[in-house]
Amino acid sequence: MSVAKVEGKGRGRPRLQATDQAIFDAAAELIRERGYDGFSMAAVADRAGVAKTTVYRRWPSRSHLVLDTLTSIMRVAIFDSGNVRADLYAFARTLAAGMRVPGSRRLVAELTLAVAQRPELADAFSRLYAQRRADAQTMLERAQGAGELRAGVDLDLLVDQLTGALHYRMLLRGEGPTDAYAERLVDSILEGALPSSSDV
Repeated sequence: MSVAKVEGKGRGRPRLQATDQAIFDAAAELIRERGYDGFSMAAVADRAGVAKTTVYRRWPSRSHLVLDTLTSIMRVAIFDSGNVRADLYAFARTLAAGMRVPGSRRLVAELTLAVAQRPELADAFSRLYAQRRADAQTMLERAQGAGELRAGVDLDLLVDQLTGALHYRMLLRGEGPTDAYAERLVDSILEGALPSSSDV
């Protein structure tokens, strides 16, 4: 049976999705245009065509809104179906899909700069990525325990190799990674992580 955890689902009370999406779109546009320092909750409300109170009721600060905006664009799904290759394909494809969204490269670049300069934003992003890593590593630990991965494989390094290569391709090469690239990357990483015939 396949179990999946999808970011951004099931948190808090139900809200109007159209309103949330308009706010996320406005926030992303403003960050791309002005950077984090030129981005304000009031400007987001004005761009989205909603009242400022509508924004503040949902997000108490800029960092909270920015974090949810990025998650809405670059949402990942962690699957645990019992097939580590299929699960990593799904994880890599969902991450790659967010990187292909128009403007995502500029958005991530602006936020990377802001994270380096603002401790409160760095803390928020650290929590997001720590949770992503924990979810991915839980799936990999299950696979390792089931004998799908070699006992000595460094799972933390495996996650770095997968996510780091995707981010490199988007940020430095300026290419939104395709699903085919994401799957080739998984295949390459697993080549050194799967049990050999002598291990079975």
